[in-house]
Amino acid sequence: MRDAASVGMAAKRDERFPKNLRLVSKKDFDRVFKMGTVASDSMLVIHACRNDLEWTRIGLSISKRVGNSPVRNRWKRLIREAFRKQKFDLPQCLDVVVRPKRGASPDYQQITSSLLRLCTQLGGKLGRNR
Repeated sequence: MRDAASVGMAAKRDERFPKNLRLVSKKDFDRVFKMGTVASDSMLVIHACRNDLEWTRIGLSISKRVGNSPVRNRWKRLIREAFRKQKFDLPQCLDVVVRPKRGASPDYQQITSSLLRLCTQLGGKLGRNR
């Protein structure tokens, strides 16, 4: 018989952020920028294309125009955290490259809602073009 603690642990989703969920090579970034489609709002710009995997991978492109290194690093931390927390709610089989919109300020709640909305939009677009 299971106790309440083991049931709760089994129901908990794995929220780690392993390397296989990251875009790291220049080749992958170039493929997304060249073959992908784009969606944006007031917070983020997301480039996306289909991949041959069963999961979605994310890459970050944070320009020096966004701000100095503490500002860029804050953007990166917030976008990674939003992806990590929502990876099960995002469309699968995508490679996405995320960058902040020029003039936007890093805000976790806005990044979270923007990431989910834009990835869902791109997943729908790319699903039809398969």
